[in-house]
Amino acid sequence: MGSSSEIQSPACESMILQTLIVAFIVSYIGSIPPGTINVSVMQLAMLNKRRAAVFFALAASAVEFLYAGITVQFHIFLNNNQTVSSYFQIITAVALIGLGLWNIFSTSTSSSVKVDTKLTGRHGFARGIILGLLNPMTIPFWLAITTYLENDDWINVDEYGFWIYLMGLSTGTFCLLLTVNASGKRFIKIADNPFLVHKVPGFLLLGLGVYFLLKLMM
Repeated sequence: MGSSSEIQSPACESMILQTLIVAFIVSYIGSIPPGTINVSVMQLAMLNKRRAAVFFALAASAVEFLYAGITVQFHIFLNNNQTVSSYFQIITAVALIGLGLWNIFSTSTSSSVKVDTKLTGRHGFARGIILGLLNPMTIPFWLAITTYLENDDWINVDEYGFWIYLMGLSTGTFCLLLTVNASGKRFIKIADNPFLVHKVPGFLLLGLGVYFLLKLMM
């Protein structure tokens, strides 16, 4: 029994590390499209309110951790209830296709997002919490992504994997926002690039939705 445990341990550690890295990368990239959160950080940085921007980013990432936790718990519930899960997978596939099409045809830019830049220090944290809580659309998005990643063995959200995955998601969001804070107005070149920000994520989401539907039909 001891030798078997020792053999399995490296594989377990490898999956935990893989879960952390995958969650971080997906969250970092998924946070690039212009929205209230990252554009707020960008505009605060442009006004040289970088301290407020850091507090804001920290708060938004904390809310991301909370929403991600709710998402993964719901994902686990669906996995344990196959009847509900089969119906929800159809809904998830349709939602991904809808999100993909919305992204492809979206024309939003950094200038089209209205933000409040009258923030300093700790007020940035409070504002980050509020705007983070007002962004519940992250739940269906992460639910779809989590389902895909676990079904294809990219991640494991059992036991320690649950907390590692949440840590990866929230850290990825925080690091992207720190990148925005450091970039300032240079982030506009990325945020206002329709191909990079809308078309690429749109086609990826569309592809995931079609993939889910085909998988359900097999």
